[in-house]
Amino acid sequence: MGKYEFRYLSQEDILALNIPYSEVIDTVEKGMSEFGKGTCQLPVKVHTNPRPLTFLNAMPAYIGGDQDVTGLKWVAGFPENRKKGLPVTWGIQVLNDTETGGVTAVMDARWITAIRTAAVAAVTAKYCKVENSHSMTIIGAGEQGRWNARLFKMVVPELKKIYIDDIFPAAIDAYLKKMQPLMPEVEIIPIRSPKQRQQAIDDSQILLSATQRGDKPIIYCENLHKGMLGLPLESTAWDGRTYTQMADRFICDDWNLVKCYLDDGKYTDGLDKFVNNHQILGQVINGTACGRANQEEFVIASSHGIAISDVAVGQLILRKAEAQNIGTMLPLMEENDILR
Repeated sequence: MGKYEFRYLSQEDILALNIPYSEVIDTVEKGMSEFGKGTCQLPVKVHTNPRPLTFLNAMPAYIGGDQDVTGLKWVAGFPENRKKGLPVTWGIQVLNDTETGGVTAVMDARWITAIRTAAVAAVTAKYCKVENSHSMTIIGAGEQGRWNARLFKMVVPELKKIYIDDIFPAAIDAYLKKMQPLMPEVEIIPIRSPKQRQQAIDDSQILLSATQRGDKPIIYCENLHKGMLGLPLESTAWDGRTYTQMADRFICDDWNLVKCYLDDGKYTDGLDKFVNNHQILGQVINGTACGRANQEEFVIASSHGIAISDVAVGQLILRKAEAQNIGTMLPLMEENDILR
């Protein structure tokens, strides 16, 4: 056999591709749609936790239909990395040829993880928001707080105001400095007190929390109102009653994954109300499930992150890299006989 090579793509290689965010949103939506059709394979995440509050997840997936792509993301989350000047979330992704199983690409997964998380939330908003969602509140001024603001405006064109909150005032200041020039058409309003937070939520049709897991919830039923879309990127940030008492409809990316987190105690009051009455995002996209029945429902969407979106975005990256000849070709093997 001849030399077998794969394409290696660093974070900087991926950034150099200048992939339009709108294409990422479309790609994630199509991947979720295939999952909703039942054409995909999605084993539940396998994880290790070498230190408290850390994780290393192995996330394989196969997307069928016209996409016909398979791969695996190996991703780490280490909150203490902030003190070391390292990313909290990072990893690699591998793509494989579906005919031979051969490795076609190995790429940085930090950009993929960041943008696909926001893209899933944005696609959820596209199908589950109320009409004229002119305001949203984001709690957490970090990386996901920024990504979600950018992508939400693309699917919620009527969005005029974004309220931003964080436990660290300096994080809010940095958010304003970064985001206002990027989104001049949106008024970005800092929240500086609990009273202002409640006023922001009262004025918002979308509430998104982009925080790490903490000792206690930051959102309670008393903070919410009907006619909202709630998006907890970390489920424990919302009090258990927000799911069991406040929510009229529960949207998720994958119910099997929700059950795993339920067993781990991430839904403190359980989800009995939605065991037989939940909606899968892919089915909502396909029109086989309802994302919102009326403008008065409180819809809560809990997406824990599935490899369908990672692999779909990885395939988009690889195609762009091949077209632009970006990345480094590395040898994997040169001969069949490996016995010595």
